[in-house]
Amino acid sequence: MKLSTIIVVVLGIAISDVSIADIKFSGYGSIVAGKGLDENERFTADFFEVGQYEDKLTFNPESMLGLQMNAGLSDDLMFTAQVTVKGTDDFEPELSWYYLTYQANDDWTLMLGRRNIPIYYYSEFYDVGYAYTWMRPPSNLYWWQVVQFNGIHVSRSFELGDYSSSLTMYYGNEYTEDNKEMGFYAEQGFYGPNTIEVNEDWRHITGFNWNISGEMFDVRFIYMQHKLDRDYVQNDGSIVVGPRTSQTFYGVGGSIDLNPVTVLFEYNYVQRHNDVEDTWPTYILSLVYNLDEYQPYIVYSKADQERVAGDQFEEHSLVGYGLRYNFTDTASLKIQYDEFKDEGGPNGWAFHGDSSTIAIGVDFIF
Repeated sequence: MKLSTIIVVVLGIAISDVSIADIKFSGYGSIVAGKGLDENERFTADFFEVGQYEDKLTFNPESMLGLQMNAGLSDDLMFTAQVTVKGTDDFEPELSWYYLTYQANDDWTLMLGRRNIPIYYYSEFYDVGYAYTWMRPPSNLYWWQVVQFNGIHVSRSFELGDYSSSLTMYYGNEYTEDNKEMGFYAEQGFYGPNTIEVNEDWRHITGFNWNISGEMFDVRFIYMQHKLDRDYVQNDGSIVVGPRTSQTFYGVGGSIDLNPVTVLFEYNYVQRHNDVEDTWPTYILSLVYNLDEYQPYIVYSKADQERVAGDQFEEHSLVGYGLRYNFTDTASLKIQYDEFKDEGGPNGWAFHGDSSTIAIGVDFIF
């Protein structure tokens, strides 16, 4: 959305009668610099935004700023809007979230509008680097080309004995013209020599999440399904009709507190219902040592794409070593070294390549 439109929306709400709207602003951001350690290597730190490090120092792949406005329209109704600027978009503002929240009672919540799709454990706060230990959730698991949608969420909170629990159901749709991540693949020639853009349409996105937490753990179970339509735009302007299929997502993720060690984990399995029966099993395992303001950590992730014949169409792993230092209550300094191994089969997508990368940055909230 253009900056002028964003300004009109924000000002329109801000100048509303203060007796109607109690407006509060908050925000978050990351200033991150990184560099590949070897020539002719490329590391994709953010698949969806195509934030990539090469063998020169850059701030663009992961630096960003988010400003959120919450307007209390009544005791039980709130409007939220969020503007983000990212280095991957040349710091052009985008109205990324806008939704209404209705608190029906202490247990039931209804949200209507545009938000992130809660596919993964960290999906709903992926951009808020301060909210998690690592420099980023491992990119070869958080790699799907659609992460937001227009839809509805219905949540209910309840107790299960000594455990807190919440169940969220959601439904929506998302159409992306000239999808950024798919466009990167098109540049590699994987959709034919004449494809210059890819349009991606996720319809009837339907899912639920179940969170359960106790004194030492927090776990989220995930299920989602949707229809998938994909079209390829050719260099002469014509369109080649692509897949018309559907996908199903299953997942579980969370944390276990074994003070002073925290175990972070996530497993996801995606199945595409097509002729070759593509599946994507992926997982994360991470250990964090908590020492006052310091949190050294190691994280390992593995992602595959398999087909019914047993072929490893795509396979890569990522191991990261890092340190988080919470130098204030609202800011943390992180440094992380990553080794990416691309092991795609001879007929597969080994287009990422191996890489070694170092990144250092500050995550903050305000």
